[in-house]
Amino acid sequence: MPLRPKIRIQISQVLVITIFWVFFGALLALYKCVTYDPVKDGFIFLVPQGLSLSRFVLINLIGPAMGGIIGGSIIIFYLNERLRNVKYGVFLAISIACFFVIILTLNCVVSYFFYYREEIHSSPHPLNRAFDLLILDPYAIRNVATWMVLVILTLLGLKIYEKYGPGTFLSLLLGHYHRANEVSRVVLFVDLSDSTSLAEQLGHLRFFELVRDFFSDTTDPILNSKGVIYQYVGDEVIVTWSPSKAFGQEAHAVHCYFRIREALERRGSYYQKKYGLTLNFKAAMHSGMVVAGEMGVVKREIVYSGDILNTTARMMELCNVYGERFIISQDIVSQIPQFQKSQFVFRPLGNLTLRGKARPLALYGLSRAGEQA
Repeated sequence: MPLRPKIRIQISQVLVITIFWVFFGALLALYKCVTYDPVKDGFIFLVPQGLSLSRFVLINLIGPAMGGIIGGSIIIFYLNERLRNVKYGVFLAISIACFFVIILTLNCVVSYFFYYREEIHSSPHPLNRAFDLLILDPYAIRNVATWMVLVILTLLGLKIYEKYGPGTFLSLLLGHYHRANEVSRVVLFVDLSDSTSLAEQLGHLRFFELVRDFFSDTTDPILNSKGVIYQYVGDEVIVTWSPSKAFGQEAHAVHCYFRIREALERRGSYYQKKYGLTLNFKAAMHSGMVVAGEMGVVKREIVYSGDILNTTARMMELCNVYGERFIISQDIVSQIPQFQKSQFVFRPLGNLTLRGKARPLALYGLSRAGEQA
């Protein structure tokens, strides 16, 4: 059974953390071999404990590898999910505390088995000697402090990664869009219904919490549909795909809408209990060419510019007019794999001239076969 896209993303995050830590551990091991020799009045390269260089480096990679896998998994798979809505300071404090325990434990275990086991067992007071060597020794304190600095950098890196998202963050790092270029994209707009009346009913603060919950509940369905969250605009989320990911072996882009709807239906009791309402949304999907490039000086991000964004926004305005929850264009219909079209019901809305557009566009209301529109 293939892994869901979200799980693959999370596993890749743990692997990146582990590789980063192992690389840092190798550099730190080599740094520990550089020491000052007062006799020669200069720095020399000397492997500690009389070990070979390869064995010393390997020992120093055990802790980072285990710390990256264990600590990264706890952060990515557990704390990120359980503490999603708490203040970032609380999340940071709990994460640092978890990593501190992991690093201190691994540092003690590795040092005991590879460096100090015989010395501790030969001491008349083994527990006191172990405490002095494994925890209070300046070398041990420096080692733990060094790795805690790396922990903070790792957590900040994850925060930046979450800010831009998997696709955007990597593209920014690699400079794919340093110069603007045309790319083909499938675009989905998902908009909270009756947002104006909801804001008046709930008040600004509670409405903000509602939108945050709405965005949070749409995230997993989007990731599991191989979508990339392009922007949050007010109470609206814009999702994009390359055509190959949107309509490869499966119509992921179209299924994304239904996965979001199912996720919100499962959370129906939560919204009723917290806000006293049933959450509804409308959506529209279109495809075409956009110009993609980096924008901004102080704050940089990848921006899409093109007619399909405006067109999709106009399409969504028609949801209320025609009583549809999901409207797609003829371009989307033509890209859905033929063997999957029987899963859906297409309701032609006609060749409509959208506001601000000169040419008419063939539009369809879409629902699953056997479901109510």
